[in-house]
Amino acid sequence: MSDQSPNPIIEMMLQFRKALAKHDKQAIDRLEDAYVRIYARLKDKIDLLVDAIEMEAPTTGQLVRMARYKSLIAQVEEELTKFQVILANEVEAVGRDAIAFAGRDTSRLLRAIGQEYGIDVAFSRLPVNAIEVLLGFLAEDSPLFQRIGELAGTYAQDVANTILESVALGKGPREIARLIRDSLGGGLTDALRMTRTVQLWSYREANRATFIANGDIINGWYWFADLPGDPCMACIAEHGTFHELDETLDDHHNGRCAMMPAIRGLPSPIEQSGEDWFNSLSEADQSRLMGKDTYDAWKGGAFQLSDMKHRVENDVYGQMINQTPLWELLGAEPPIGTE
Repeated sequence: MSDQSPNPIIEMMLQFRKALAKHDKQAIDRLEDAYVRIYARLKDKIDLLVDAIEMEAPTTGQLVRMARYKSLIAQVEEELTKFQVILANEVEAVGRDAIAFAGRDTSRLLRAIGQEYGIDVAFSRLPVNAIEVLLGFLAEDSPLFQRIGELAGTYAQDVANTILESVALGKGPREIARLIRDSLGGGLTDALRMTRTVQLWSYREANRATFIANGDIINGWYWFADLPGDPCMACIAEHGTFHELDETLDDHHNGRCAMMPAIRGLPSPIEQSGEDWFNSLSEADQSRLMGKDTYDAWKGGAFQLSDMKHRVENDVYGQMINQTPLWELLGAEPPIGTE
């Protein structure tokens, strides 16, 4: 069903993405290991507090004055403050590595395109430090690193709120312990999302900077989604579309779409649009990718597949593409609690 397998240029791009994902996993593993150690150091304090809540049945007012409560929240913030340093180092490292990988991969890809079409593709390679300056969001005073610096306070407060709300609702000790663990886990989820997104965004923007530097042979880029890899509907709608060099590939968090360079005078190697690919799937696969309710509405003619992409503003990356929620596609009011 996909056009991606037979084309050697696309095969090379898939290999590059696989290598990038492997490097990403190493950073993710280190962050996960650090977080496991944080929870291990906090577990005794969590158990002591939960035991005290079970024995004393405090009100929320009494709870906030308990020494064990104060001690736990203080240690949570202390541990997460240390984790911020680890996260900042990992983010900086994966971003810089991604920039270096992008320069190498773009060079190899352009040479392969030249060989495939029997043309001479002269290539100008940008210095890594020049691309870092262009990206901006990897600077120490950027919104990204400001966000990292807020992680400890945000999730320490989240743990505090979780404990107070659990006591107010009369939840049992085992459930309170689980909710504390889940609340702490939100910090790790946030950290992993930041790390993956920084790596992918750095790689793509370094690619685009290199494309711009080679504007005599590259006049734009094609959006390339991993169609067999369960992409979101927004990315399916974008797959194969042409974009000018001044446009970013504004994928969502964790998004693994890539840029295929558009060489002047050469056809796109992406022979099948995302919409055509989706239309070639079975109804069961279409429903699985869209979700049943959305699929039923689409089959009923409520909207077009191209309507399933919309963009939102992000304080770190600017605009990011997202899948349009069903309520918006149907012109309904957003559910309560939806921003």
